[in-house]
Amino acid sequence: MHRRHRHALLLPAILAAAVTVLPGAGEPPTDPHVHTGVPERIPEHPDVGEDAPPFSLKDTTGKRLDLGEVLGRGYVVVAFGCASSANFRKAAPELDKLAREWEKLEVRVVVVYTREAHPATLRAQAPKNYRERELLAGQTKRDLNLGLRIMVDQWDDAVHRAYGAIPDAAFLLDPHGKILVRQIVARPPALEQELRRLLKIPEPAG
Repeated sequence: MHRRHRHALLLPAILAAAVTVLPGAGEPPTDPHVHTGVPERIPEHPDVGEDAPPFSLKDTTGKRLDLGEVLGRGYVVVAFGCASSANFRKAAPELDKLAREWEKLEVRVVVVYTREAHPATLRAQAPKNYRERELLAGQTKRDLNLGLRIMVDQWDDAVHRAYGAIPDAAFLLDPHGKILVRQIVARPPALEQELRRLLKIPEPAG
């Protein structure tokens, strides 16, 4: 085959390969998170220095929590996740540990359960309504043995979309609701390190 003709055939494949999708660690690389409500690209907002969008949601027991209830007293971590996300299932126990160990210092962790990032990986069918999402959130809490409360996002994903609809994101807020840290994928050890810096707590020995 003539060299110029061969290059012409290869060009579309090279351009296609250049469009990079960033799957989560441990997630099927063929799933680009592209479905209703989830962005194709990482959004710019809300970002560090901006006010965190307020919200009011019910937890898996039906008890409501307003973000304002936990602001004003200390720092707040807002994290997003769902059962079908390997990233969330990995981070959730670390978030639970962070919530327990930092509670005395007025640090609160709020987890918001969202639409399924990878519904095909669930053992059962993905939720078809809010009630089914609520039940799956409760089952996920039990499966992961979590002590922290899990808030269930509205069926239209209003809260998740207000925070950019990034499947596994986490935000660290100051007592006034200002965003100090935005993580595209929740990394509790890095959040803990930042809390130590903010509260002037030395790193543990070793």
